[in-house]
Amino acid sequence: MIAHRGASGHRPEHTLGAYELAYRLGADSVELDVVATKDGVLVCRHDLELSRTTDVASRPEFAHLKRSIEVGDGVETGWFVHDFTLAELRELTTRERWPRKRAGSAAHNGRWPIPTLAEVIALRNAESQRTGTRLGIHVELKSPGRLRKEGLWLPELVENPETDDLTWMSFSTRALEDLAASRSYKIFDEAPTGKDLSKIVDLAVGVAVRRNAVLPLDVAGRVGEPSKLVAKAHKRGLDVLVWTHRAENQYLPSNLRIGAAPHGHGDAAGEAALLLASGIDGLISDFPEIAVLGRQRLPGMALAR
Repeated sequence: MIAHRGASGHRPEHTLGAYELAYRLGADSVELDVVATKDGVLVCRHDLELSRTTDVASRPEFAHLKRSIEVGDGVETGWFVHDFTLAELRELTTRERWPRKRAGSAAHNGRWPIPTLAEVIALRNAESQRTGTRLGIHVELKSPGRLRKEGLWLPELVENPETDDLTWMSFSTRALEDLAASRSYKIFDEAPTGKDLSKIVDLAVGVAVRRNAVLPLDVAGRVGEPSKLVAKAHKRGLDVLVWTHRAENQYLPSNLRIGAAPHGHGDAAGEAALLLASGIDGLISDFPEIAVLGRQRLPGMALAR
């Protein structure tokens, strides 16, 4: 079981607090998104823009760094990781992305700075020693194309020898090719075809896909029979990771919701069990303890690290 951005259902995402709690709730691995600072240090953030998950907007000393950049077909305005040195970035504190939905997590706003990849590796090593089990880290190279335009090519910044046993992920084929890691996953936004899978056999050990690519929903939003994706991937020797498992009703199939409150929790353990029963090799979840409950419904099932 892989904790999405740490135990992000309980703590502000991509913080040492979220990662530590994830391991203690039973996660086999934690999933990180890494981007780069102005001085080329890999840090853990999902977004390049900082205002949704840090206190940067309330910090007048960084007002001069606010700017607009082109993102895809549009323009985004805010404060961006790659405009800060590590020292500057470490002056910010983190906060919950969805404070209304996850008020318990928001209660921990301001407790942690943005962590570096090296710090997460050190935490993992300490937790592995505590548990007597070699725990994992899944690292997604985030926004590599955008950062390359800033002179920061993520594969070139991966230099720590302790990264040898990490698992790497990216939407970018080019980034995975240049990284040339021994264990990597190609992420697909849409369900990959058999042809897509065949193309990456020599590049990656597996694919990471959305939940609906494995468990499609019917017109009423109910979960039905699994797709053939897992069988197609396994036939080519590829693992399948699934993202992102969440507990709130608004993210669950209609037949697994409990009550009408969109932020209320439904039968997320049931969805986890269904996904595992489809034969997937790893489940990426905001709520690692709930995913573990789903796994316990299938004795003997082990998730990839």
